Amino acid sequence: MGIVLLSTIGFLAVISIISISIYFTRKHPIDGKNKTLVIIIGVLQPVHILLYFTGILAIIINANAYIGFVICVILSLVCLLLSVWLVLPFSKFSNAIKYMFLFFAVIQVFTTVVIFLLPDMGGLPPIIQF
Repeated sequence: MGIVLLSTIGFLAVISIISISIYFTRKHPIDGKNKTLVIIIGVLQPVHILLYFTGILAIIINANAYIGFVICVILSLVCLLLSVWLVLPFSKFSNAIKYMFLFFAVIQVFTTVVIFLLPDMGGLPPIIQF
């Protein structure tokens, strides 16, 4: 029952993030290049969230912790780099979706570091040992 609940919450989070990103990109002036970046980031960030909520990441970590770490790092860094690339050309039009994606990308990086690398969080040993 817990997996069904978590997968439902994850599915709703994916749908809401995609719909919010489509709404914000439709209403504000974004050119074609930035629109594709927004769609890519809007898909990669919910995929990262779904890995945590559905328990797929736990299954991957039980098989091999390094593979789960690499998957999370790749998703986090790609989202962060694309978000920074999206924010870099400062314009007169401030677009809230750009900064929201950047904020979520930074949170993804911190989440990956806390889950995998920080030792003794709540008495548990770190997943990746140095």
